[in-house]
Amino acid sequence: MLRLAKQRKVRLLFFSFFLFILLFISFLFSLMIGSFPLSPMEVFENLINPEKNKTISTIIFNYRLPRALFTMITGFSLGVSGGVIQSLTRNPLADPYITGMSSGAALGAAIAFLLPNISIYFIPFFAFIGGISSILLTIFLAKKAKAGPIGFILAGIAIGTLASAILIFIITLAQEKAHGIIYWIYGSFSTSKWSDIIVTFPIVLFCSIFLFINARDLNILLLGEEHASQLGINARRLWILMLLISSLCVSSCVAFSGIIGFIGLIAPHMIRLMISSDNRFVLPLGGLTGAFLLLVSDNIVKSYINPFGEMPISTITSMIGVPFFIYLLMKKGGKYEM
Repeated sequence: MLRLAKQRKVRLLFFSFFLFILLFISFLFSLMIGSFPLSPMEVFENLINPEKNKTISTIIFNYRLPRALFTMITGFSLGVSGGVIQSLTRNPLADPYITGMSSGAALGAAIAFLLPNISIYFIPFFAFIGGISSILLTIFLAKKAKAGPIGFILAGIAIGTLASAILIFIITLAQEKAHGIIYWIYGSFSTSKWSDIIVTFPIVLFCSIFLFINARDLNILLLGEEHASQLGINARRLWILMLLISSLCVSSCVAFSGIIGFIGLIAPHMIRLMISSDNRFVLPLGGLTGAFLLLVSDNIVKSYINPFGEMPISTITSMIGVPFFIYLLMKKGGKYEM
């Protein structure tokens, strides 16, 4: 028993170290890649001394650095929230995208964007209302129909499609602002700014800390409400709080990044497959894995030079995520347990 625990600890430390190395390399590449390629030396020199080359420093500090940081924050929020939603719904196929949460959040953000004189700080609030409304409606429909895991996913896809359809309808009505809204449908970090980080980072940090602190109770909740109650846990209160906080975590980022699929599905499962199903490991490491996967996806997007603009980042995440989703769907006939 002690030997197994020691082996798991070594595997955990090795995986965490390896993940940080991969994340750092991807971060460095994100500062190098773009329409104006930079060498590693140019990046390091201008990070240390911004006065060395004003043009390169402007590219790094005004465009690539905020983009890379915001991409990682968004990926982290998707990875953490994906793990929470899968545990709360006891559905391995659930994630913020498939449950309709991301589409609802994007719709809420788009509505806020159309309001006159709206402050940037209020956009995440509207996104949160849209996101939480979508996932609650998905849960309501699935329970009303007494549907299993597959029925829950179908309800989420229906709600997400409806939210996306309304979003497209809004774009056609508000053509003068369409260019500012349309990227929410497909997801993009091409317009990421420091102001996006200033708004989202404190929210994601607060939400993540709350979710990490309650990860142990989330493990107990998976054993059933009765078992949780015997251990002094208010299961219903915890379930509602975890859902609200995870929705806020995702919605604050989707408000600025748009709809990004499958990162919240893949990242938590990678940790479950390689490390442990314990949410104390799944949530933080799932967040880091989500940050890495999304940053790599964005680097691929930036590497493809297109005269008509960047391809949507969901193109890459879907190419990675759909095969993984099909694998989970087929595993044990869709009866895969958490």
